[in-house]
Amino acid sequence: MDDMGWQHDLPDVSGVEQWCDAATQIDSGYRLLRGDFDSDTSLRAYLDRLNPFVPLPRLATPYSTEEDLLDEGGREAFVELIDSYPLDPELLKDNNRVYRRSMVRLCGELLTAKAALEAGQTEKAWWHLSSVRFHEGCAQGYYSAAKPAEDTKQNGKKGGITKEANKRQAVRKACIKHLNDDRPEDGWISPDSAIRTVGSKVAEAIKKKHGDVDVQALLYDWLSDDPEVQQAGGFTIRGTKD
Repeated sequence: MDDMGWQHDLPDVSGVEQWCDAATQIDSGYRLLRGDFDSDTSLRAYLDRLNPFVPLPRLATPYSTEEDLLDEGGREAFVELIDSYPLDPELLKDNNRVYRRSMVRLCGELLTAKAALEAGQTEKAWWHLSSVRFHEGCAQGYYSAAKPAEDTKQNGKKGGITKEANKRQAVRKACIKHLNDDRPEDGWISPDSAIRTVGSKVAEAIKKKHGDVDVQALLYDWLSDDPEVQQAGGFTIRGTKD
């Protein structure tokens, strides 16, 4: 997003299209976050507060927290970041900070993806973008499962989350079918070939019912960590970690 200081300067590398796709996903992430803040200024200020903690530390177990790896001052500052993430308590009581922690992690991964892409590290940027989607899914899953503080105010957003989940499931099912049905006898030439071929077919097939969907980005994510999709494709994409 231009108002977030994002500059689309294409790197002098062969993967220009993949770079542009990643840049589009990063901009989409900023637009998603913008919906939670009153203004671009408040979002920018929040990300500036988070930036000293980026890249976020890799956690040893699912039960670990970032605070476990920080000194006392850092722990207090990080908890304050979680507590100050915008969330209307009438929509969701997040007493255990589960939803807001997921959103803070999403912010951190988005900042790291942006930095990687600016440095010309496209594969690393995509790996962090898959983490963005993971944390978004965690937040939405918790949101839809938690008891709303006020049902009448919750219904609208729950409906939106359910609709999005159904759309993603339809896309995933179609991707699995085409990865199996369209796979050449000798297998796909490359993951990129499979993603482009299947992604374009599925995007066109679901467009009438679900609108424009970035199927290639979703398929890249699923081929990174979804065993059923990986089996259908006959290969696994290994992400680039820190």
